[in-house]
Amino acid sequence: MFDLKSETGRFRHWADGLAMHDGQWECVYEAWPAWYEAVLGWVGERAGRAAPEADIGQVLYAIARDRDTQYLVREIRKRHPDALVWLTRAALVQGEAEARWQLAVELGRLPRGDEAEGLLLALADDDDEYVRRRAIRSLASLGVQAAEALACCEWQRADENQEWARMSALECLRELKSPRLAALLADALQGSLPHLRQYAQRLREQDGGTAEVG
Repeated sequence: MFDLKSETGRFRHWADGLAMHDGQWECVYEAWPAWYEAVLGWVGERAGRAAPEADIGQVLYAIARDRDTQYLVREIRKRHPDALVWLTRAALVQGEAEARWQLAVELGRLPRGDEAEGLLLALADDDDEYVRRRAIRSLASLGVQAAEALACCEWQRADENQEWARMSALECLRELKSPRLAALLADALQGSLPHLRQYAQRLREQDGGTAEVG
């Protein structure tokens, strides 16, 4: 059995020795299997038991570094779905955005429940645009009607990622079969943002040339 503290320290030592941290730098780390085993083993042992804050921080750090494959967070959801909830609670306090958005995605794959929904609503108010985007998408996939208003708010929010946020908003409204979709599709098709315009055109074509979702 690999030790969480040792494997996290091993990664940090390796990362500290890198000249640059750009792109998908974490992917070239060769000891991921050992770190995966240490994290998943630790999470499995915590079932129903309190865990030290420092250890939870190491798990969230590992999830954040695994942002490319998202293997850890996916396996935690499959093997220990309850852990996804308490890890998200901790991530709202001490986790990186790279961990929070992954948790938001996986919470949307749990059966709908008040606890997961409440956490997603908290993540939908995150300071990070991508965390908000993924949380709202998960709320929409769960059929939570609050996602409609949240998506429309993101449409209006000034942000450097606004084009991508607006594409996500359209997809959420489409998922919810929202009557607001038609107006925003028209806005996107007449706007100056090229990727958004292409995306809106594709959505309209997929829906048979209409704004409504059948």
